[in-house]
Amino acid sequence: MNSSNKEPEIDHPHSKSAEEIVKQLETNQESGLSEEEAKKRLESYGPNQLEEHDEKSLLQILIDQINNPIVYLLTAAAVLAFVFGDVPEGIAIIVVLVLNTIIGFWMEFQARKSMNALQEMDKVMAHVIRNGEEKEVDAEQLVPGDVINLAAGDLVPADARLIELAELSIDEAPLTGESVPVSKEVEPIEEDTQVADQKNMIFKGTAVTNGRGKAVVVTTGMETEIGSISEMVSEADKEQIPLNRKLEDLTKKLIWVTLALAAAFFVVGWATGKEIYQLVQTSIAWTIAAIPEGLPIVASIALAKGMLRLADHNVIVKQLAAVETLGETTVIFTDKTGTLTENRLTLQMMEFEERRADIKWSDNNSNAEIVSNDESGHGFDKEDERLKRFFEIAVLCNDAELKKKKNGEENGAGDPLDVSLLEFGNVFDSERYEKLRESNRLNEEPFDSDDMVMGTVYEIDGQIMLLCKGAAEAIVERCSNTFTADGSSDLNEDGKNKWIERNEELSEDGLRVIAFAFKELDQKPSDDADVEGDLMHDLTFLCLTGFIDPPREEVKESVATCKKAGIKVEMVTGDHPGTARNIAREVNVADEENDKALHGSDLREDVEEHDQEEVVNTRIFARVDPEQKLKLIEYYQNNGDIVAMTGDGVNDAPALKKADIGIAMGERGTQVAQEVSDMVLKNDAFSSIVEAVREGRIIFGNIRKFIMYQLSYHLSEILIIALISFTVFALPLLPLQLLFLNLLSDVFPALALGIGQGSPEVMKHDPKDPEEPIINKQNWMMIGMHGLILTIFVTGSYFFAFLYWGLSEEVCNNVAFFSLAFAQLWHVFDMREAEEPIFNNQVTRNKYVWGAVIFCVVVIIASYFIPQINNILSYQSLDLKVWILIGITSLLPVFTIQSLKEITKDMKITF
Repeated sequence: MNSSNKEPEIDHPHSKSAEEIVKQLETNQESGLSEEEAKKRLESYGPNQLEEHDEKSLLQILIDQINNPIVYLLTAAAVLAFVFGDVPEGIAIIVVLVLNTIIGFWMEFQARKSMNALQEMDKVMAHVIRNGEEKEVDAEQLVPGDVINLAAGDLVPADARLIELAELSIDEAPLTGESVPVSKEVEPIEEDTQVADQKNMIFKGTAVTNGRGKAVVVTTGMETEIGSISEMVSEADKEQIPLNRKLEDLTKKLIWVTLALAAAFFVVGWATGKEIYQLVQTSIAWTIAAIPEGLPIVASIALAKGMLRLADHNVIVKQLAAVETLGETTVIFTDKTGTLTENRLTLQMMEFEERRADIKWSDNNSNAEIVSNDESGHGFDKEDERLKRFFEIAVLCNDAELKKKKNGEENGAGDPLDVSLLEFGNVFDSERYEKLRESNRLNEEPFDSDDMVMGTVYEIDGQIMLLCKGAAEAIVERCSNTFTADGSSDLNEDGKNKWIERNEELSEDGLRVIAFAFKELDQKPSDDADVEGDLMHDLTFLCLTGFIDPPREEVKESVATCKKAGIKVEMVTGDHPGTARNIAREVNVADEENDKALHGSDLREDVEEHDQEEVVNTRIFARVDPEQKLKLIEYYQNNGDIVAMTGDGVNDAPALKKADIGIAMGERGTQVAQEVSDMVLKNDAFSSIVEAVREGRIIFGNIRKFIMYQLSYHLSEILIIALISFTVFALPLLPLQLLFLNLLSDVFPALALGIGQGSPEVMKHDPKDPEEPIINKQNWMMIGMHGLILTIFVTGSYFFAFLYWGLSEEVCNNVAFFSLAFAQLWHVFDMREAEEPIFNNQVTRNKYVWGAVIFCVVVIIASYFIPQINNILSYQSLDLKVWILIGITSLLPVFTIQSLKEITKDMKITF
């Protein structure tokens, strides 16, 4: 909606009568607006559409890849190389930068394509009354005051106040999280009623599941409830992805250290009269030595590999760094409907006089078994009279249909509750189901939201039967008998009260409950008989029947895995507390001792002011609106948690955007939820989140490993250059040699570490502190020790060759280069955990590590024998004794570090 939109001058339309609303909007309930008036209002209010969110352009994706401090520093080094005529060095640096940019750009571009494939842009049409005639128009043309008609299957095109209805039910799950369709009414309700309980209102983006209705539009576009949520989405600030923040912090530290060392050397050299060219060349060498050129490439590829692994688990990751963030997650806020549950009503139980039976579904709901819940534990025989009556009412007192899809599966059409009864009948006894469905209906009383009952008349096995179902209180009040295992018996007031109390108990457990009853008629009623008034009395009560939106089979195990991994799983839903508690207990989000549901109306407007202990210890937040979800996430983030949020509805969108990781559903998820999320589950499976967390932890561990690997030998390069340059003012490692060496070690062995399979124990420990840097103090100590050990042996070999053997500066340069080159390759095996065996650990089991080491050895040896490369890298002809020195020097560091690991593995010192 554009900026010229005006908000209609109607506050709380649900609290006013339909007549008042029609009058205030200056419209007519029968004839609607005139076309001329509708045109004027369209110019005033603007089109009935939401503001579109800008999609990141290809140029912006490209810019994001190069907006990195390491890229800036390497670009400066390349420019200096070109300025001083070192063209090969400049080109080599540029190649590194281009490779990193291409990899990052390609992976994010593919993720965007996958997202576009998920989104469907269907145009919504509306049936509007104008000039006294009903016509179909584009929903964008609706204005406040328009009178619209709705029928089963329609999408609600705008927020509207109901003025007429017949058996109208609306699926409001995308907006409120309500798991079952809401029966609507016309009468005014209290002003402070929450959106989820405004039964005389219909809202844009929801769907009509049953009945019909007429309503007057009160708000359009951004003024609708969905529009308000959309505005919250645009206003919600997105936290920077933790991995990006930590890599950026690490990079800045490295850059300042590099610049300080280069400046110090330049000043000392200039003061002692050294040539500017040599000083600049050494400064460039220091820049290359200090900065892990392969860090952006390897980080991108490691994350990209994680994206590809997750794609195998039906997870689309929209940003590379988002993969790792899941590994740091400390809290998962999960929606209930469609995330923990299957988002479809299923028959769960039936309770007869003195006997309850549960329905046990199996084989992906293709098989149903009735299991008695009494002490006998026996099932029901299909010929049991009570079960036969139940079956007849379930199948025949029903207006839904089961239609076969192209793949042969059954697809229900009609009220979800009726569909679930037909699904049970078809699965439990398909032969009898088909026979009953062929019966002719003799008369009926359609379900009415005022009477809350439905009745149909059939002839079954020669007996005329009145079959009834409806709200428990309405059915019980019409009954004078109850049906037991021994036949019919009187139902007195105490018996009626017992069933009404039992209905309340089951409802509090989260079940959607209806009652079944029947009556044997002496004769066929006339076609114009009043079934409800004349026949629906003195009924025989049969049972209470409970329905539930069942939890997904895999969720319970997934939640258990999260708990083992130290991750809190909390349900945040717009559904009723009873329903939320029932599902939470089913999937182990809560247990009998801790299943309190905090109601949205009891949650303070400012979550920070609420009882902190109550908020932290609560696992179920029910009847929560979008703004409260947003504030809950902010509360946990302010307390240092890394928050993941799952959801599928429009009502989840602001929270999905605000969370550190927003996870939308792909099958049932709305477009707006998918657009603002960081990742999308194509199969809507909560178990995929666990795989994503596992992958995130593995990736973080791998990134930490390869950064430690890179920094330890980069530190040794700095120390080697410093020790030799400040003592004999010779450059032991030339810039191009360093770049060549770092291109090999920074990319191939580091990449092999980055795509390792990780430890099988990764989901058996708590998440690390979200504030912990990517390299902690212990890691820095290890990097320092490893770098020092490498420096000692490589510098020792240089001085041994220079001082003891008296070899030239050029040959000593080669001694240092080859000693360091091979030492760096063997150093990858030092990246095992101290508690792991020397010869059987994550590194030695990684086939990519062995491949990388062999490849690099071959490349280094080949570079020595290829004249063109030999000349570029300033290689000299080396004697056998020099090669022996190089071999011994390169092996001594790995031998020393591995020995220290074994000696200190039971101490607090870590090598």
